[in-house]
Amino acid sequence: MADPFSAGLLMVLETVLERVLLGLFEVVHKGAKDKKRQRELTRPGPLVERVSAELARGELSTVEEHEWQAAVDAVRESIEASLPLRPDEALKVMLTPESLRAHVMARSERIRRAAGLSEQATAVYDALLLRVCVAVVELVWSQPEYARRLAVEVFRMGRATADAVARLADQQQLARTAAHRDFEDRYADQVAHALGGLELFGVTRGRAPRRHSFDSSYVSLAVARVGDTDELTGAGLPVAAALADAHRVLIRGGAGAGKTTFLRWLAMNALGQTRASGDEWLGLVPFFVPLRQYTTLPKPEEFISATASMIEEEKPPGWVTARLKEGRALVLVDGVDELVWERRAEARRWLEELVTAYPGARYAITTRPAAVPEDWLEDLDFAAFDLLPLSDKGVRDFVEAWHTAARDEPGLSRDARVWLTDCEARLVATLAKRPDLRRLASSPLLAGLLCALHQDRNMHLPRDRRSLYEAALDLLLVRWDEDRGLALPSFSKEEQLVLLQRFAYSLVRNRELTVPREEAVHRLGNAMRGLRSHDIDPDDAMQRLLERAGLLREVPSERVQFVHRTFRDYLAAKEVVDAGDLNLLVDRAHLDEWHDVVVMAVAHARPRERARVLMELLAGNDDTRKDERGRDKLRLLALACLDQADVIEPETARAQVTAAAASLIPPTSFAHADALAEAGSFVVDLLPGPEASGEAAYVVRTLANIGGEGAWERIAEFVAVDHVMVIDELLRAWRNTPDAEKYARSVLSKVDFGDRRVDVRGWHRIQFIMHLEKLRYVRCIGNINPLDPLGAMPSLHRLELWQNEVMRDLSPLGISRSLKELHLSRCRPLGRIDLAPVKDLDELHLHFSRVDLESLDGGALRRLQIRDSGTDEGLAALPDLPALRELAIDHRPPYPLAGLERWPTVTALEVFGVPAVGDLRALPALDRLVVHQPESLARLEELRERLPGVTVTT
Repeated sequence: MADPFSAGLLMVLETVLERVLLGLFEVVHKGAKDKKRQRELTRPGPLVERVSAELARGELSTVEEHEWQAAVDAVRESIEASLPLRPDEALKVMLTPESLRAHVMARSERIRRAAGLSEQATAVYDALLLRVCVAVVELVWSQPEYARRLAVEVFRMGRATADAVARLADQQQLARTAAHRDFEDRYADQVAHALGGLELFGVTRGRAPRRHSFDSSYVSLAVARVGDTDELTGAGLPVAAALADAHRVLIRGGAGAGKTTFLRWLAMNALGQTRASGDEWLGLVPFFVPLRQYTTLPKPEEFISATASMIEEEKPPGWVTARLKEGRALVLVDGVDELVWERRAEARRWLEELVTAYPGARYAITTRPAAVPEDWLEDLDFAAFDLLPLSDKGVRDFVEAWHTAARDEPGLSRDARVWLTDCEARLVATLAKRPDLRRLASSPLLAGLLCALHQDRNMHLPRDRRSLYEAALDLLLVRWDEDRGLALPSFSKEEQLVLLQRFAYSLVRNRELTVPREEAVHRLGNAMRGLRSHDIDPDDAMQRLLERAGLLREVPSERVQFVHRTFRDYLAAKEVVDAGDLNLLVDRAHLDEWHDVVVMAVAHARPRERARVLMELLAGNDDTRKDERGRDKLRLLALACLDQADVIEPETARAQVTAAAASLIPPTSFAHADALAEAGSFVVDLLPGPEASGEAAYVVRTLANIGGEGAWERIAEFVAVDHVMVIDELLRAWRNTPDAEKYARSVLSKVDFGDRRVDVRGWHRIQFIMHLEKLRYVRCIGNINPLDPLGAMPSLHRLELWQNEVMRDLSPLGISRSLKELHLSRCRPLGRIDLAPVKDLDELHLHFSRVDLESLDGGALRRLQIRDSGTDEGLAALPDLPALRELAIDHRPPYPLAGLERWPTVTALEVFGVPAVGDLRALPALDRLVVHQPESLARLEELRERLPGVTVTT
């Protein structure tokens, strides 16, 4: 039987939730007709279950039934009396549970008096009302439409105070502000339409891939900091968390790594269109700038053309620059690598001018790693991150998301859905057994290819990249239409391939990614030479390829491009071989955009042609013969080609490439390491051990990228190297190992991390973290629960928990013998976190977390640093802490310090803004004061003079 507290909550919620949310829905979206959305907003069941599962039981369960019913009736009537919400008050009332509760209490005083509740019934009333307010506000906040509008409102409220009088006095400015706000709503709708959802390769069979919800289908990517930094991020940071700390970022990722999709996801976060939307993004205005679509780099007011061209003429003058100036712009620049080499320097100057003009905006730039140096934007304060390959868990998550989307396709029978479930399980098992296939699935694009082919080939898969693309093209050009009984085109698969190859090659030769449709049709017409069906109208042929082939798409401004650059490069490589243009291939092999074309051309070539290309790469081309670094680059490229060439004639060519590669071992950069790894497992035995200390990190990267039992055994040799880059690569390898627990036990357990911080996310690794015996400092980002593995760590000294919305029980940390310091940042579960298990630690940091401050009462804390909603109005909510020596208050001024006399043992105090001398004299033992961001240096000097016994610093 349900406890009375849960039963009462259910009764109240079911009665009032529909009215609250439908009323709010109308306030936020006047005239909305979306009945499906309204139904979603008014289903209390799952919410009630979640809340009820966490409700406190105990003394309230002893309340008499008639008193319980009186309290429930009073809560229901109180909420009813507070409705409906007026448009001008809805956003403010729903800011927090406390603001909603205050609104209800202010309008229900008469009802409470009339109810005549006893002391026990009043306790039920108070507890029940607070829980209902928490539940309603959290549900409303989870709705993207409301969350975005609320975040924008909060931002405006915070920024409006200083110039409110001037704006009110200027009616013209008021009209301009209203026009900007109205256009922002219009623009948000356009961006959501243009960028919302993602395409999963192979799920939809037909003309246009269906877009799938980011919430259900997007596999969150992980990143690691680039270069020699003190941060150990190799195990992978959630990309959103990494960007929350850095307002300017350069994101590097290989072909198909998900760079563009990530920027689209980031834009949807800013608009509040995903459930993962965090406070740091909501209310920002995203500007998606795909460089490939601009013949000249755009000026700020042209930023909207890629996503909202249809309403561009409605834009108020200066609207984009206004967003940039006020710091609400999120500029998402996609595809620096897709500019030709000569234009990248121009792009850098453009970015420098943009950042200099608008330093308060936020920027995310994407590129392939080889296109620009890792420090390309370092002097502009851009932090560089690498998108990490999908981890084992990432691949499993992607496979699950892909098959879930496939099962949701309309028209599928029950048997077909059951078969897809079997497909999913079989594919996960196959990838676990075959490291070669697992390496192929390192990017979302290739993982999607594997899923589609595994389904189409009755759960059998090709073994290498060339076979993978061949099977994919057969599937796209013929098999899907055959399977669905559609009329096949009047030209054959071979003819379609030739057309696509020749078109792709024209793009590569001209260093293009898109061309106007008219030009594309013209090139297709020229490509028809020698075809049996040469008399087909080129425009009809282009339409057929756009509609049915699944390889080309039409983008805004009537331009045509391949759905992904990797397909363009693969098809162009086939045409290079078929056309006998191997000389041109070698002549351009030093250009970054030709790298994949060269590798796949060797895969397509005949054995003697392979040997010829490899020998000419070793000899170098005209651009590299006098450039030793350029020649090394071509040697590494030749080595990468070997993995795609099972047969070479004469075989001596393979030996010569291997010998040339030996001169490049050990690798001297991560780019070299990645190139070496492409050559395959034979490189493992050529690599040195930890004695090559200067290159040890690059060697570990190479081994981890190659994988396999031999590589993992070699990696274990490096555990004693005490260098931050090596340790970070050992952590990065943890992502790729097929057995996370074995790697933690046999490798990471022996690593001495010193006092370096290790960032870890995901239960799939944290569950084994207790094996890292020498790890002292950990930051966990995201939802981790329970905390038992962290409490079992033998050397854990400092722990940071960030953005955890499910953890409430800290008791596993209470048994740790080594833990001295705990940080809770933005940990906001339903209900408050009991701090009693950690109240005797040496140091506690509390920032924007939902905690029960009273549970610290009597604790042995020596240092407390806090910025908590419970102390927004002053320090009265803090309990007695008899051992407290250091208190850091991170609230911004003006902030009352009354009540400091309750902690006479404090010797060090940190505050923001210059405090009043009278407040500080309440601390008789104070000998050190740190003042952050003092408003006035004169006031600071005066404070020093009046407190001669206190050391005052900033």
